[in-house]
Amino acid sequence: MVEYNTQRTCGVWLVYIGSIIIFAALLGREFLIQPYILGFGFFIGYIAIFSFPYVNRKLAYGKSSKFQDRMDNLSVLVNVILCTLCGLLIGFSDLRLLWLCIFLAVGFHFFGFYFSQGKVMLWLAALTMINAAAGLLFASIPFLIFALIDGLIKIVFGVKMLQMKQQVKKNKADTVSIS
Repeated sequence: MVEYNTQRTCGVWLVYIGSIIIFAALLGREFLIQPYILGFGFFIGYIAIFSFPYVNRKLAYGKSSKFQDRMDNLSVLVNVILCTLCGLLIGFSDLRLLWLCIFLAVGFHFFGFYFSQGKVMLWLAALTMINAAAGLLFASIPFLIFALIDGLIKIVFGVKMLQMKQQVKKNKADTVSIS
């Protein structure tokens, strides 16, 4: 039996980081996304939400399994590697391409969170990757539109996850909500 105990904590993170992305994009100017706002915001949010036990104690239904923790850590590592490769291979000469590829990498890393958060992460991954791909395909549409959509997708999914009851997956076909 698989339990998705930390969905609400993840929901807080998604609402927070989606808001930071929107804020950083609105102030991005020539950088498209203000990297200092995004970086500082990411750091502060990560510490506040994941490092201090208060948020998790209030929102989580229990602890993740060791396998779930390993998959989460692997997903974060994959994201760091992919985003670093984006920076190294694309560089800073085409910031639109760089940010959209980073959005694509972030979307891809959400697939790994399926194991700790459930099917909702597959939808989040797909929608964020579709948004990033659309930004790559439709160069005439301003980047800000795709950044705002990316942030809003994360906020909507975060709110949805905050409202979730404890999810327990009994087997491959069944998922049960526990009140």
